[in-house]
Amino acid sequence: MKCKTFSSRQSCPLYHQNQFAKLAVFVIVCGGNSLVLCDALSSSPSWNDRNSSKPITKIISRKGDGGYKTFALDHFNPSDDDNDVGGGVRSFFQTHKTSLRINHAEYLHKLKSALRSTFFPTIPSIAGGDVQDGERRWQDVLAQSGYLKYMICDNLQDLSTSLRSVLATQRILEGVGVGRTGATALSATLNFLIRDGCGMIASLLFTSLAASSFRRNVKRWKYFADYMVDIGITLEIIAPSVLSSSELSGWFLPLLCLGNVCKALCGVAAGACGGAINLYWAMKLMGTEEGISEVSAKIGAQRTVVGGAGLVLAGFVAKWLGASDGATTASNSAGTKKLWIGLYCCLTFLHLGLNWISLKLVALDWMNGWRMQRIVDEFLSLVEKDEAYDQIETSKLSTPLDLSKVEPLFFHPDLRERNNQSAYSIRMGVSFNDFARHSHQTLQTTQAEVIHNRRIGGDHYMLTVGALRNKNSILICFFGKNSCREKAKAFLHARLVEKGLAKRSQSEGSNSDTLIKESEENAARQLEVLWPIFEEKVIKAGWNLDKTECSSDGYEIHVE
Repeated sequence: MKCKTFSSRQSCPLYHQNQFAKLAVFVIVCGGNSLVLCDALSSSPSWNDRNSSKPITKIISRKGDGGYKTFALDHFNPSDDDNDVGGGVRSFFQTHKTSLRINHAEYLHKLKSALRSTFFPTIPSIAGGDVQDGERRWQDVLAQSGYLKYMICDNLQDLSTSLRSVLATQRILEGVGVGRTGATALSATLNFLIRDGCGMIASLLFTSLAASSFRRNVKRWKYFADYMVDIGITLEIIAPSVLSSSELSGWFLPLLCLGNVCKALCGVAAGACGGAINLYWAMKLMGTEEGISEVSAKIGAQRTVVGGAGLVLAGFVAKWLGASDGATTASNSAGTKKLWIGLYCCLTFLHLGLNWISLKLVALDWMNGWRMQRIVDEFLSLVEKDEAYDQIETSKLSTPLDLSKVEPLFFHPDLRERNNQSAYSIRMGVSFNDFARHSHQTLQTTQAEVIHNRRIGGDHYMLTVGALRNKNSILICFFGKNSCREKAKAFLHARLVEKGLAKRSQSEGSNSDTLIKESEENAARQLEVLWPIFEEKVIKAGWNLDKTECSSDGYEIHVE
């Protein structure tokens, strides 16, 4: 609508009303947008305190291992400054002084942080949150994972080894003639050279024979190392005692060499298995295999301190025992000797017991021969009870933590038990020569199976029943492209064949070739149904089939 009675549009009342209306709409829209923006800023986790009336008092810089630095500020309320945030901060730092306030509690925390960064691995999950809350979570992670208990047991057993090693060294020096008239440095040097040479040769032979089986039996080999070092130290302590007898004096050097051989075997086995155990704790605490270097370094730092403490304590004990031997009568000397033997025996049993406890805390999540046997037996027992295979309860399968508490730490008690219970032994990774020679199938059938597998594909293993070394066996040979998961599948297949043969032999009385062939065919049909279910249930129970390491002869088939 046009204004005709006014000389200009600016003097028209309707024009001003329209302008006021536009201005009101603009203010409402801008105000709404400002509210949305303020809500977004206030909900931001990083800048939640920017629009808060609560004064900013400190700025905390945190590290992943729990360490932190606090920068304490003078009282600063951002609501009192101008609307320009950057200008407000600049004016604050220009007009106020900042101070770094350090009290005794902060000094104590710095000490704790330094100890943690030296002896404990970094735990990423403790970053963030309140300082006290981070402390509690750090302690909870160490306690719940079992690492704190493992570390205490491991260091105490290392302390007992350090004490006994110093005492053994004292006895060896006495045996080679230190402090005895007529002893020469040359004879002592030759004794040490022969002893060390025997240890080197033993370590090379042991590595050649046992290196391939270390990962399959990490905990057993680790405990083997523990009791071998105990045997070695004991032999070194006993060796000087034979010098008092003219008939047994010639056994001093052989006992000394045998003791060092035992300690050399301990060094090889402990070094090989220690890496796998450190990797377990790296995954448990840090969630990544890359943390193994830090875990290994921190364990090395712990053992350095424990070893130093062991040297000091052993020095006092050796001095005390030496003074007792020189200043007492014959009867008191006999009592001191009994005390010395009792102390040594207590330290030895303490060493074995602490290692037993610490290894029970390591719950490895891959299958070796013993764990695979237990899990497969549990699964097949559930299958027999429930014909609806897909309804099998996963909770009834043992987890890695469950089996870690009952897994044997000595070699082969389970194999002896299994041989007594079963008429068949499972031999995995046999050569094709043994497979073809001892199979119940004809050579032509076996060769045709190899050719068929090469052309068509399928499972990267072959299975047959035969007699190997006068023992009924289920033989499995692998093709070159087999995986760890297929090794687990082959073991389940063999157990199905074994159970089928056991049932048929009880009803029919003998294992003919026809009966064996029918059992193998039935097991193959069962495997097609049960393997996907077994795979799913085992993974849900916490096992990693891609790391399966069953006992094997180590052969693989390559067709050229």
